[in-house]
Amino acid sequence: MSDKYNITDAELEIMNILWDKKKATISEIIDELDKKEKRNKSTVKTLLYRLVDKNAVKSEKDGKMPFCFSPNLEKKEFLKKENKNFISKLYNGSINKLLLNFVQEKEISKDDLKELMDLLEEDNK
Repeated sequence: MSDKYNITDAELEIMNILWDKKKATISEIIDELDKKEKRNKSTVKTLLYRLVDKNAVKSEKDGKMPFCFSPNLEKKEFLKKENKNFISKLYNGSINKLLLNFVQEKEISKDDLKELMDLLEEDNK
């Protein structure tokens, strides 16, 4: 799989459902999406088949049962690559610059900062 999946925000909503459920039919996915906002079934189908084409989702048909979709991409791996792309694109690959930005803009609470410091200290032991 490539380093960048080019998964859109709408497709990511579907991926999150599949990561949570592990496997779902189109109807189950639509039901989950409709909890936030009503979706058109054909649009959801299109998004699903785009994800299949991107190899992020696999589809299976078992006899007379409806198609089931499941993630073909681990959420952890996706997040790792997307984080790397984000940091590379906006901060020239520097996590330090990212963290400094959050601290300087007061986007991070003192508790969160303390938690990060504790993690860093733990890693250095």
